[in-house]
Amino acid sequence: MQPKGLSAKTVLADLKKIHNMDQQYANGRILCSMCTTPHPLAKKAYQMFFESNLGDSGLFPGSTQIEKEVVHELATLLQGENAAGFVVSGGTEANLMALLAARNIAKIDRPEVVLPKSAHFSFTKICNLLSLKPVYSRVDSSFRVDTLDVEKCISKNTVAIVGTAGTAELGAIDPIDKLSEIAIRYNVYLHVDAAFGGLIIPFLPNPKPTFNFSLKGVESITVDPHKMGMAAIPAGGILFKNAKTLDFIKAETPYLTDKVQYTLVGTRTGAAAASAWAIFKALGMEGFHKNAGTCMKNTKMLADGVEKAGFKIVVEPTLNIVAFRSRNTKGLSESLMAKGWFVSYVPRYDCIRVVVMPHVKSKHIGEFLRDLVEIEKGKKLI
Repeated sequence: MQPKGLSAKTVLADLKKIHNMDQQYANGRILCSMCTTPHPLAKKAYQMFFESNLGDSGLFPGSTQIEKEVVHELATLLQGENAAGFVVSGGTEANLMALLAARNIAKIDRPEVVLPKSAHFSFTKICNLLSLKPVYSRVDSSFRVDTLDVEKCISKNTVAIVGTAGTAELGAIDPIDKLSEIAIRYNVYLHVDAAFGGLIIPFLPNPKPTFNFSLKGVESITVDPHKMGMAAIPAGGILFKNAKTLDFIKAETPYLTDKVQYTLVGTRTGAAAASAWAIFKALGMEGFHKNAGTCMKNTKMLADGVEKAGFKIVVEPTLNIVAFRSRNTKGLSESLMAKGWFVSYVPRYDCIRVVVMPHVKSKHIGEFLRDLVEIEKGKKLI
């Protein structure tokens, strides 16, 4: 820290220069992120509540009310009106809280969790933190978890099964209904990681997969408003079907206005909850349907264009994620990055992954496809 402070004008000028180093969602070239530019109203709501702390609810009853209403909105959407939960830092914390509850409920000396091989990398961190042994089950040709293999993976030490409603890499939706049946049959906790899919699957045309609390075996769901909900970061969400489950993750807080806390993060911004609340109120079901429809329309445009250019689609898109290969996929991804397109290269599937978020417009997809074709015609990589 320097001896004497700088003027506000100088500080802001320096910050602007540094901020210009960051990529901006609005330019449509961030194609690898499951986050997006927050809705303009979300930004205003965030500013209004940026001082609030949900970790000390007695001081901020308004912010606490907002969090409860956001949780209720999510729970109702996922057919669990009596579900309890919180707005948390993101999918990682939400998944951690779910498995912490499952482990504590089971009280097994050598606890194991059955995960799809396609599970999010957060579960690797979670298993390390909670001393859970991960047991991985296979996925099928559509990259959905193989439920027959899940059953084979269950043992006397299994404390939880995890299914994913929208995998981070390919957007695959595991057969949660089948996992629910397995969970009931073996009396095992089932957690659904719908961090991405939770705020788009409900708005897709019928028929659509069922992954929510209407399934008897589903005990908890992760869903992130800062993804397809267009809320400000960080705004994750965790929902528990039974409020009594919270008793297994509570910690006493002797000096705060709350007697106990349930989240892992103690100090939690109310601003993120406010941003999600504002979007839910402003868009409603109609707005979310429209947003999902636009994203899926642009996804189809991209998938059709990629196939027309001669590239191989890894799996038909279920959600707004397109994955494709070339004869030199990694090299192609590097060429696209050199042209300013931020795509993901996924080594285990040898594919380029594009997430068609709300900030990715049809004009951006057209520009991307033109560059893709230009690279293909140049025979530099393919």
